[in-house]
Amino acid sequence: MVGKALRTYIFDLDGVIYRGDEIQPGAAETIQTLRLRSEKVYFLTNNSTLSRRDYAHKLTRLGIPTQPADVMTSAYAAAIYLKEQKPQGCAAYVVGESGIRDELRAVGVRIVNRLDNRTVDFVVVGLDRRFNYRKLLEAQQAIFRGAEFVATNRDPTFPLEKGLMTPGGGSMVSAIQTAAGVEPRVIGKPQTYSLEKIMAMAGTQPDETVVIGDRLDTDIRLGKKAGAHTALVLTGVTTEQDARNAPPEMKPDRIIRSLLELVQ
Repeated sequence: MVGKALRTYIFDLDGVIYRGDEIQPGAAETIQTLRLRSEKVYFLTNNSTLSRRDYAHKLTRLGIPTQPADVMTSAYAAAIYLKEQKPQGCAAYVVGESGIRDELRAVGVRIVNRLDNRTVDFVVVGLDRRFNYRKLLEAQQAIFRGAEFVATNRDPTFPLEKGLMTPGGGSMVSAIQTAAGVEPRVIGKPQTYSLEKIMAMAGTQPDETVVIGDRLDTDIRLGKKAGAHTALVLTGVTTEQDARNAPPEMKPDRIIRSLLELVQ
C-alpha cells in the first residue's frame, strides 16, 4: 500500500465498522477522512440478514452517512447471480431473513415459502435465526428435485457486542449440505464474485483496491485471491499472532489495531 494512492477501499462491517450496534473506535473518522480525500469507499458484508438499504440506514445512524449503492451484501450478490443465471425469471426456496428476501424480490425472483409438490430453481441459504427442522427438510427436498444450492456465505460465526460470538450463516449451510449431500455454490467471501461486482461498479482494478477486514479466511483470503491489497484490523475475531502465522493465501499485507491507522 505504500507509495501508491489507492482509489477504492472496501470495508467489512461486523467486527470492523461495528460490533452489533456499537461502532468501532475510529471507524466514522476513517471513512470521513477517506471520502474527503476523494477515495471511493464501499462496504462488503457476508451477513445476509439485512438489505443494502437496511445497512445504509444502520451505518448512517451510527454516524457514517451511506447510500445503498455503497453497500454490497452476500444477499444482494446472490440476487445478482440468480438474475444472471435465469434472466427470464426464476423461483427460489429461501432459508434466511429479510435481507435475502428483499434483495431477491427486488430483482424479480419469486420466493416459494412451502414446496408441497412444487419445484424451484434455487435454494438460497444464509443466516436464519428461526432455522428449524422443517426448513432443513424443505431445502433438502428442493435440492433433491434439482434446485441449485446457493449459499450466501459459509461464515460459521459472527461477532456481536461485548465479544459475543454467535452462529453464522455457514452453520445453516453445513446442515443443509449434510442433509442433501451436495456442495453449495458459495457467493460471498472468500469467493471473489461480490468483490468483482464492486470493482466493476467503481471502475477500479485490483491493484487500485484495498480490502479491510477482521477475518483471515474470508476478508484477507478474498483480497489475496482477487489480487487486491489487504489490511487486517484487530477489532474482530483474529489475533495478531494468528495473522503473523497465517499461510501466504491468508497473510495480510498490513496489520492494524485501529482503522485510524489507515489514514494516519
